Amino acid sequence: MQYPWHKPLWQQFLKVWQQQRLPHAILMTGAKGLAKTDLALAIAQYSLCLKPTELTACGQCHSCQLFSAGAHPDHLLIEPEEAGKTIKIDQIRALKDKQSLTPNISAWKTVVIHPAHKMTTSASNSLLKLLEEPPAQTLLILVSSQPQQLPVTIRSRCQLWPMQSPENNVTENWLKQQGTDISTSQLAILHPLAKGAPLMLQQLQENGVNVLSEQLQQDLQLLMQGKANPVQMTASWQPYDLLTVMHILFYEVKNQLTLQPNAAEAGMLWQIIDCIQSTIKLVSSSNNYNKTLITEDFMVAVMRISRSGQIEKAPLSRVSL
Repeated sequence: MQYPWHKPLWQQFLKVWQQQRLPHAILMTGAKGLAKTDLALAIAQYSLCLKPTELTACGQCHSCQLFSAGAHPDHLLIEPEEAGKTIKIDQIRALKDKQSLTPNISAWKTVVIHPAHKMTTSASNSLLKLLEEPPAQTLLILVSSQPQQLPVTIRSRCQLWPMQSPENNVTENWLKQQGTDISTSQLAILHPLAKGAPLMLQQLQENGVNVLSEQLQQDLQLLMQGKANPVQMTASWQPYDLLTVMHILFYEVKNQLTLQPNAAEAGMLWQIIDCIQSTIKLVSSSNNYNKTLITEDFMVAVMRISRSGQIEKAPLSRVSL
Protein backbone atom coordinates (compact mmCIF):
# COMPACT_ATOMS: atom_id res chain seq x y z
CA MET A 1 0.00 0.00 0.00
CA GLN A 2 1.21 3.49 -0.85
CA TYR A 3 -0.08 4.90 2.45
CA PRO A 4 -0.31 2.93 5.72
CA TRP A 5 -3.70 4.40 6.65
CA HIS A 6 -5.22 2.88 3.50
CA LYS A 7 -4.70 -0.65 4.75
CA PRO A 8 -8.02 -1.14 6.64
CA LEU A 9 -10.20 -0.15 3.67
CA TRP A 10 -8.01 -2.07 1.22
CA GLN A 11 -8.43 -5.21 3.31
CA GLN A 12 -12.17 -4.55 3.47
CA PHE A 13 -12.26 -4.31 -0.31
CA LEU A 14 -10.30 -7.55 -0.80
CA LYS A 15 -12.65 -9.36 1.58
CA VAL A 16 -15.86 -8.34 -0.21
CA TRP A 17 -14.22 -8.98 -3.58
CA GLN A 18 -13.25 -12.52 -2.63
CA GLN A 19 -16.73 -13.10 -1.22
CA GLN A 20 -18.26 -11.65 -4.42
CA ARG A 21 -20.20 -9.11 -2.37
CA LEU A 22 -18.84 -5.94 -3.94
CA PRO A 23 -21.52 -3.20 -3.75
CA HIS A 24 -22.54 -1.34 -6.88
CA ALA A 25 -21.78 2.04 -5.26
CA ILE A 26 -19.30 3.07 -2.54
CA LEU A 27 -19.13 6.43 -0.78
CA MET A 28 -15.56 6.83 0.47
CA THR A 29 -15.29 9.59 3.06
CA GLY A 30 -12.60 11.09 5.24
CA ALA A 31 -10.66 14.28 5.85
CA LYS A 32 -9.05 16.11 2.97
CA GLY A 33 -5.43 14.98 2.72
CA LEU A 34 -5.84 11.20 3.12
CA ALA A 35 -5.36 10.46 -0.61
CA LYS A 36 -8.78 8.81 -0.78
CA THR A 37 -8.89 9.12 -4.56
CA ASP A 38 -5.63 7.16 -4.83
CA LEU A 39 -7.24 4.27 -2.96
CA ALA A 40 -10.41 4.53 -5.04
CA LEU A 41 -8.33 4.27 -8.21
CA ALA A 42 -6.40 1.31 -6.80
CA ILE A 43 -9.72 -0.45 -6.15
CA ALA A 44 -10.87 0.36 -9.68
CA GLN A 45 -7.64 -0.97 -11.18
CA TYR A 46 -7.89 -4.20 -9.18
CA SER A 47 -11.50 -4.67 -10.28
CA LEU A 48 -10.48 -4.31 -13.93
CA CYS A 49 -7.24 -6.32 -13.73
CA LEU A 50 -7.20 -9.47 -15.86
CA LYS A 51 -4.74 -11.32 -13.58
CA PRO A 52 -5.08 -9.94 -10.05
CA THR A 53 -3.09 -11.50 -7.22
CA GLU A 54 -4.56 -12.08 -3.77
CA LEU A 55 -3.32 -8.67 -2.62
CA THR A 56 -2.85 -6.36 -5.60
CA ALA A 57 -3.55 -5.83 -9.29
CA CYS A 58 -0.86 -7.47 -11.40
CA GLY A 59 0.25 -4.19 -13.00
CA GLN A 60 1.36 -6.01 -16.15
CA CYS A 61 -1.73 -7.13 -18.04
CA HIS A 62 -3.24 -5.18 -20.94
CA SER A 63 -5.94 -3.80 -18.64
CA CYS A 64 -3.44 -2.54 -16.05
CA GLN A 65 -1.29 -0.95 -18.73
CA LEU A 66 -4.28 0.91 -20.17
CA PHE A 67 -5.37 1.96 -16.69
CA SER A 68 -1.91 3.32 -15.82
CA ALA A 69 -1.92 5.27 -19.08
CA GLY A 70 -5.33 6.77 -18.26
CA ALA A 71 -6.84 5.20 -21.36
CA HIS A 72 -8.89 2.26 -20.06
CA PRO A 73 -12.17 2.09 -22.01
CA ASP A 74 -14.00 0.51 -19.06
CA HIS A 75 -13.01 3.15 -16.53
CA LEU A 76 -14.05 6.76 -16.06
CA LEU A 77 -12.68 9.37 -13.65
CA ILE A 78 -15.04 12.32 -13.17
CA GLU A 79 -13.61 15.50 -11.64
CA PRO A 80 -14.37 19.22 -12.04
CA GLU A 81 -13.13 20.50 -15.37
CA GLU A 82 -11.33 23.30 -13.50
CA ALA A 83 -9.90 23.30 -9.99
CA GLY A 84 -12.41 24.57 -7.46
CA LYS A 85 -15.34 24.33 -9.89
CA THR A 86 -18.33 22.00 -9.91
CA ILE A 87 -19.04 18.68 -11.60
CA LYS A 88 -21.62 19.44 -14.28
CA ILE A 89 -24.65 17.50 -15.46
CA ASP A 90 -23.08 16.96 -18.89
CA GLN A 91 -20.30 14.96 -17.24
CA ILE A 92 -22.84 12.70 -15.51
CA ARG A 93 -24.85 12.33 -18.72
CA ALA A 94 -21.68 11.20 -20.50
CA LEU A 95 -21.18 8.68 -17.69
CA LYS A 96 -24.70 7.33 -18.10
CA ASP A 97 -24.23 6.96 -21.84
CA LYS A 98 -21.00 5.03 -21.28
CA GLN A 99 -22.54 2.78 -18.65
CA SER A 100 -25.17 1.64 -21.13
CA LEU A 101 -22.41 -0.08 -23.12
CA THR A 102 -20.92 -3.50 -22.36
CA PRO A 103 -17.35 -3.75 -21.05
CA ASN A 104 -14.63 -3.72 -23.70
CA ILE A 105 -11.75 -5.50 -21.98
CA SER A 106 -12.54 -6.33 -18.37
CA ALA A 107 -15.45 -8.10 -16.73
CA TRP A 108 -16.27 -4.92 -14.81
CA LYS A 109 -16.76 -1.23 -15.51
CA THR A 110 -15.58 1.29 -12.91
CA VAL A 111 -16.25 4.96 -12.18
CA VAL A 112 -14.57 7.26 -9.65
CA ILE A 113 -16.25 10.61 -8.92
CA HIS A 114 -14.12 13.10 -6.98
CA PRO A 115 -14.97 15.24 -5.12
CA ALA A 116 -18.53 13.97 -5.22
CA HIS A 117 -19.89 16.85 -3.15
CA LYS A 118 -18.93 19.22 -5.98
CA MET A 119 -21.72 17.87 -8.20
CA THR A 120 -24.37 20.43 -9.07
CA THR A 121 -27.95 19.69 -8.04
CA SER A 122 -28.85 18.67 -11.58
CA ALA A 123 -25.76 16.44 -11.79
CA SER A 124 -26.70 14.75 -8.49
CA ASN A 125 -30.25 14.16 -9.73
CA SER A 126 -28.92 12.64 -12.93
CA LEU A 127 -26.55 10.34 -11.01
CA LEU A 128 -29.41 9.30 -8.72
CA LYS A 129 -31.21 7.71 -11.64
CA LEU A 130 -28.14 5.59 -12.34
CA LEU A 131 -27.85 4.58 -8.69
CA GLU A 132 -31.51 3.58 -8.58
CA GLU A 133 -31.01 1.16 -11.49
CA PRO A 134 -27.31 0.27 -11.42
CA PRO A 135 -25.93 -1.63 -14.41
CA ALA A 136 -24.58 -5.11 -13.71
CA GLN A 137 -20.84 -5.53 -13.06
CA THR A 138 -20.42 -1.80 -12.53
CA LEU A 139 -18.66 -0.21 -9.57
CA LEU A 140 -19.16 3.48 -8.78
CA ILE A 141 -16.91 5.04 -6.13
CA LEU A 142 -17.86 8.48 -4.86
CA VAL A 143 -15.05 10.21 -2.95
CA SER A 144 -15.82 13.11 -0.64
CA SER A 145 -14.34 14.99 2.30
CA GLN A 146 -17.71 16.72 2.84
CA PRO A 147 -20.34 13.97 2.40
CA GLN A 148 -22.89 16.01 4.36
CA GLN A 149 -23.22 18.20 1.26
CA LEU A 150 -24.42 15.26 -0.82
CA PRO A 151 -28.18 14.69 -1.04
CA VAL A 152 -29.50 12.08 1.37
CA THR A 153 -30.90 10.19 -1.61
CA ILE A 154 -27.37 9.78 -3.00
CA ARG A 155 -25.83 8.77 0.33
CA SER A 156 -28.54 6.24 1.08
CA ARG A 157 -27.85 4.37 -2.16
CA CYS A 158 -24.11 4.00 -1.52
CA GLN A 159 -22.28 1.77 0.91
CA LEU A 160 -20.37 4.05 3.29
CA TRP A 161 -16.62 3.39 3.55
CA PRO A 162 -15.16 5.95 5.98
CA MET A 163 -11.38 6.37 5.97
CA GLN A 164 -9.96 7.15 9.38
CA SER A 165 -7.04 9.51 9.96
CA PRO A 166 -4.02 7.63 11.38
CA GLU A 167 -2.69 7.91 14.91
CA ASN A 168 -0.20 10.69 15.61
CA ASN A 169 2.78 8.35 15.79
CA VAL A 170 1.93 6.86 12.38
CA THR A 171 1.59 10.34 10.91
CA GLU A 172 4.83 11.56 12.48
CA ASN A 173 6.78 8.53 11.21
CA TRP A 174 5.33 8.86 7.72
CA LEU A 175 6.13 12.58 7.53
CA LYS A 176 9.72 11.94 8.59
CA GLN A 177 10.04 9.22 5.95
CA GLN A 178 8.95 11.80 3.38
CA GLY A 179 11.65 14.20 4.57
CA THR A 180 9.20 16.57 6.27
CA ASP A 181 10.86 17.89 9.40
CA ILE A 182 8.18 18.33 12.04
CA SER A 183 8.47 18.30 15.80
CA THR A 184 5.99 16.72 18.19
CA SER A 185 4.87 20.18 19.36
CA GLN A 186 4.35 21.37 15.77
CA LEU A 187 2.37 18.22 15.04
CA ALA A 188 0.13 18.94 18.04
CA ILE A 189 -0.62 22.42 16.65
CA LEU A 190 -1.22 21.37 13.06
CA HIS A 191 -3.02 18.06 13.71
CA PRO A 192 -6.48 19.51 14.46
CA LEU A 193 -6.21 21.96 11.56
CA ALA A 194 -5.59 19.07 9.17
CA LYS A 195 -8.10 16.79 10.94
CA GLY A 196 -5.24 14.33 11.30
CA ALA A 197 -4.74 13.92 7.53
CA PRO A 198 -0.99 13.42 6.88
CA LEU A 199 -0.91 14.93 3.39
CA MET A 200 -2.70 18.04 4.62
CA LEU A 201 -0.34 18.23 7.58
CA GLN A 202 2.58 18.04 5.18
CA GLN A 203 1.10 20.83 3.07
CA LEU A 204 0.43 23.04 6.09
CA GLN A 205 3.99 22.54 7.32
CA GLU A 206 5.49 23.32 3.92
CA ASN A 207 3.29 26.41 3.57
CA GLY A 208 4.52 27.82 6.87
CA VAL A 209 1.27 27.63 8.80
CA ASN A 210 3.20 28.09 12.05
CA VAL A 211 4.15 31.55 10.80
CA LEU A 212 0.55 32.18 9.74
CA SER A 213 -0.65 31.14 13.19
CA GLU A 214 1.58 33.76 14.80
CA GLN A 215 0.27 36.44 12.42
CA LEU A 216 -3.35 35.51 13.11
CA GLN A 217 -2.64 35.50 16.82
CA GLN A 218 -1.56 39.13 16.61
CA ASP A 219 -4.37 40.09 14.21
CA LEU A 220 -7.02 38.61 16.47
CA GLN A 221 -5.64 40.55 19.41
CA LEU A 222 -5.90 43.80 17.39
CA LEU A 223 -9.49 42.96 16.40
CA MET A 224 -10.45 42.26 20.00
CA GLN A 225 -8.88 45.53 21.12
CA GLY A 226 -10.67 47.47 18.36
CA LYS A 227 -7.36 48.64 16.88
CA ALA A 228 -7.56 46.85 13.52
CA ASN A 229 -8.36 48.18 10.06
CA PRO A 230 -10.62 45.45 8.58
CA VAL A 231 -9.92 46.48 4.96
CA GLN A 232 -6.14 46.35 5.36
CA MET A 233 -6.23 43.19 7.46
CA THR A 234 -8.51 41.45 4.96
CA ALA A 235 -5.97 42.19 2.23
CA SER A 236 -3.23 40.56 4.32
CA TRP A 237 -5.38 37.41 4.72
CA GLN A 238 -6.14 37.06 1.01
CA PRO A 239 -3.22 34.71 0.16
CA TYR A 240 -4.45 32.15 2.67
CA ASP A 241 -7.23 29.59 2.54
CA LEU A 242 -10.11 31.07 4.54
CA LEU A 243 -11.11 27.73 6.11
CA THR A 244 -7.55 27.24 7.35
CA VAL A 245 -7.57 30.77 8.80
CA MET A 246 -10.87 30.18 10.58
CA HIS A 247 -9.75 26.87 12.06
CA ILE A 248 -6.57 28.45 13.39
CA LEU A 249 -8.61 31.27 14.95
CA PHE A 250 -11.00 28.73 16.45
CA TYR A 251 -8.19 27.00 18.33
CA GLU A 252 -6.65 30.32 19.36
CA VAL A 253 -9.92 31.48 20.95
CA LYS A 254 -10.55 28.04 22.40
CA ASN A 255 -7.15 28.25 24.08
CA GLN A 256 -8.15 31.58 25.64
CA LEU A 257 -11.15 29.87 27.22
CA THR A 258 -8.83 27.32 28.89
CA LEU A 259 -7.10 30.23 30.68
CA GLN A 260 -10.26 30.67 32.81
CA PRO A 261 -11.25 34.24 31.90
CA ASN A 262 -13.88 36.08 33.94
CA ALA A 263 -17.55 35.69 33.05
CA ALA A 264 -17.69 38.77 30.79
CA GLU A 265 -14.59 37.79 28.83
CA ALA A 266 -15.74 34.17 28.56
CA GLY A 267 -19.11 35.26 27.16
CA MET A 268 -17.37 37.45 24.61
CA LEU A 269 -15.02 34.64 23.55
CA TRP A 270 -17.94 32.26 23.09
CA GLN A 271 -19.62 34.84 20.84
CA ILE A 272 -16.45 35.08 18.76
CA ILE A 273 -16.38 31.29 18.47
CA ASP A 274 -19.98 31.46 17.21
CA CYS A 275 -18.82 33.96 14.54
CA ILE A 276 -15.96 31.67 13.52
CA GLN A 277 -18.23 28.63 13.27
CA SER A 278 -20.81 30.59 11.26
CA THR A 279 -18.08 31.68 8.85
CA ILE A 280 -16.79 28.12 8.51
CA LYS A 281 -20.31 26.89 7.78
CA LEU A 282 -20.87 29.62 5.18
CA VAL A 283 -17.59 28.99 3.38
CA SER A 284 -18.04 25.20 3.47
CA SER A 285 -21.56 25.33 2.03
CA SER A 286 -20.92 27.79 -0.80
CA ASN A 287 -19.05 27.08 -4.04
CA ASN A 288 -18.81 30.73 -5.09
CA TYR A 289 -18.49 32.93 -2.02
CA ASN A 290 -17.08 36.47 -1.85
CA LYS A 291 -13.94 35.91 0.22
CA THR A 292 -13.25 39.62 0.79
CA LEU A 293 -16.80 40.40 1.92
CA ILE A 294 -17.04 37.41 4.24
CA THR A 295 -13.66 38.20 5.81
CA GLU A 296 -14.50 41.86 6.39
CA ASP A 297 -17.89 40.95 7.86
CA PHE A 298 -16.21 38.53 10.26
CA MET A 299 -13.69 41.14 11.40
CA VAL A 300 -16.35 43.80 11.95
CA ALA A 301 -18.43 41.30 13.94
CA VAL A 302 -15.46 40.46 16.21
CA MET A 303 -14.74 44.14 16.81
CA ARG A 304 -18.40 44.81 17.59
CA ILE A 305 -18.56 41.93 20.08
CA SER A 306 -15.34 43.05 21.75
CA ARG A 307 -16.62 46.56 22.41
CA SER A 308 -18.86 45.15 25.14
CA GLY A 309 -16.00 43.61 27.14
CA GLN A 310 -12.46 44.18 28.36
CA ILE A 311 -9.59 42.36 26.66
CA GLU A 312 -6.24 42.02 28.34
CA LYS A 313 -3.37 43.61 26.42
CA ALA A 314 -1.16 40.54 26.74
CA PRO A 315 -0.88 38.67 23.42
CA LEU A 316 -2.77 35.47 22.94
CA SER A 317 -0.67 32.46 23.87
CA ARG A 318 0.05 29.79 21.30
CA VAL A 319 -2.68 27.20 21.14
CA SER A 320 -1.91 24.12 23.22
CA LEU A 321 -3.63 20.92 22.26
